Amino acid sequence: MLQVLCSEDDGELELSGTRQRLLVLAQLLSGNAGGCSLSEAPDPFPYERSLSDIVVHEDPERDTASIIVEEQILRIWGGRKALDLLARNIAGFASEADANHHLHLDYPACDYIAEESVPLVVAFTK
Repeated sequence: MLQVLCSEDDGELELSGTRQRLLVLAQLLSGNAGGCSLSEAPDPFPYERSLSDIVVHEDPERDTASIIVEEQILRIWGGRKALDLLARNIAGFASEADANHHLHLDYPACDYIAEESVPLVVAFTK
């Protein structure tokens, strides 16, 4: 199960899943393009809504990765090096982190994330 919850106030996102599903997401990011459906949360509190899909594609003209919400879709696109770094960070978190930890992926803390990106918190499904 993968789920993305969205805050309308600040645009922050929480992407959560099992270790296995987060590793599948990392593999998706390592490919050229693709997508997956997300599980919807009946009660996304403290967020306002949940998203329905993730769509990933490579843009060879970019050096960074963008993380943007468009309607019900989380779009992630960018240069191959940035997408691979994002994939490695998610895979490393999924493989090594304690179940109660989370990972912040945002600009400027992560220099491979584009400035226009929304802040993303990666966590394990509760």
